[in-house]
Parts: sequence; C-alpha cells; structure tokens
Amino acid sequence: MDSSQTMICHFNRTALLLVAMFLLSITGSPAYDDKHAPSIEDLNRAIAINPNSADAYYDRGILWEKQGDIVKAISDFTQTIKINPQDKGAYFSRGNAYAQQSNFTQAIADYNKAIELNPQDAAVYYNRGLTYDKMGQVSHALSDFSQAILLDPQYAESYHNRGLSWLKVGNLTQAMADISKSIELNPNLAEAFYNRGIVFEAQGKLMDAINDFSKAIVLDPAYAESYVNRGEVYVQQDDLVAARFDFTKAIEINPKIAQAYNNRAIVYYQLKQYSKAWEDLQKAVFLGYKVDPGLMKAVKQAL
Repeated sequence: MDSSQTMICHFNRTALLLVAMFLLSITGSPAYDDKHAPSIEDLNRAIAINPNSADAYYDRGILWEKQGDIVKAISDFTQTIKINPQDKGAYFSRGNAYAQQSNFTQAIADYNKAIELNPQDAAVYYNRGLTYDKMGQVSHALSDFSQAILLDPQYAESYHNRGLSWLKVGNLTQAMADISKSIELNPNLAEAFYNRGIVFEAQGKLMDAINDFSKAIVLDPAYAESYVNRGEVYVQQDDLVAARFDFTKAIEINPKIAQAYNNRAIVYYQLKQYSKAWEDLQKAVFLGYKVDPGLMKAVKQAL
C-alpha cells in the first residue's frame, strides 16, 4: 500500500483450541490461550497434536504475515479454508496476503468469497476497493468504498480513498467533499490533509494548499512528499527561498526522492546558482527522473 492507502489486515479473533488442555497434561503449559499471544512454536505444537485445527493454521498464518513471510501465510490460510470452507476471516486474510504479492486477481476472488459469507463487513469492501484501485478499475473502487461507508458511516479511510478515486477521474468537487469528511472524522490523518492540499492546488487555491501541506507535516514531520508539494506551491508564488527550503528538507528526509532534486534544480537555476542546479539535475537523472531536456540544456549552457 502507498501512504494514502491503509489496508485493514485481518479480523480480530482469539483462537481457543480444545487441544490446549491436552497439551497442558503433556507439557505443563497450554499451546496458547485467550490471555497469552501464541508464538509460531506454540502453533506448531498445536498443529502437530491436532492437524485439523483451523484456528491454529489461521493464527499461524497471521504471524507469518506479520513477519513478512507471505508465502507461508497464504499456505496456512489455504489450509484453514480446506478445514473450514466457511471461514470468512481466512478468505479475507488470504486476500490481503495475495494483494501484498500484487496477485490482484486472486485477492479479488478471496474478497468476493468473504463478502459472500458475510456481506455486512465494511473492511472487506474497503480492502477490495483498494485492490480494484490498484488494478485501475476506479469505478469498482468507488462502488466498494461507498458500500463500506454505507455499512460504517464513520469509516474515515473509506471517505479518504473514495476521494482519491474521485480525484483520479477528475471530479474535484466530490474529491474535496470526501477528503474533507475523512478529516472531520479523523483530524489526525496526515494523508488526508496532504491529498486535500493536492485538490486545493488543482483548484488554484494556493494558500489553502499550503495550509494543508503544512498540517500534514505537523502531523507527520517525516512526510517528505508534503514538503515537495508545498515547495511546488511556493514556486508558483515566486517564493523561491521557501521552496528551496522545502525541497532540501524533503531530500534530508528521503535522499532518494528524485522529484525534489529536479524541483530544487529549477529553483537554483532561477536563483542563478547554476552549478548547484546542474548537480541536482544529475542526481535526479541518476534516480530515474525524466528531466526536461530543455532544462538540462539551459543549465549546462549557463555553467
């Protein structure tokens, strides 16, 4: 997921195995219970004793996913489903795992099954909406975010991401309404302020854009993209000193943010600091940024 999209990872569910009491009689301690979080080792023991425990496979899959081993997570969620084909949580979690692999077709199939088993879960519609968005199917994403909001009117992230989908189809009015609603519901959502700043900038409301980018930075001081975008607005306002500061700050936070080097080169060129402009353009090119050939030529000739 990028900074503007937050996937709901899995259902909250605590597994209690009947085999735990049996393990207690053998080892002196249960495999796991409702008071102690299980480890991979606990779950391995539980599965060895009872290979048909859907809960143990599911919980082990969650732990594999947290550790970043998506292949093993998918394997355990699949085994959960084999044991209990009605386990909606396993379909949902396996869909999330497939989405992390960018296997969007399989992710959608699992979300569909989870919705079939429980059509009232807003989180599944939300995650399916994120997946449709990554597939470029914006109309489907809009539909799913709307359904998530219908089921949970306080779902700030769904309003936010629906706003981003509206932005992708050029509907600035709806984008503004949805992102503003997400901020109303969650005023600590830095991404929402950042993206509303983009909408304000697109509407030509530059001071409002600066205010929102600044708010995003207050909420997340390491938000390099907010510095980049605020710097771009300062350029539009001919405040080159403020723009240079923001691009430099973005680079300090993330030295691999190529756009900041390109933008700072433009500022350096306008400030007649040609050697610095040339150095930044070289860094931008090295990082894969498509620099304007005309700018490259102008800076080189000015050296």
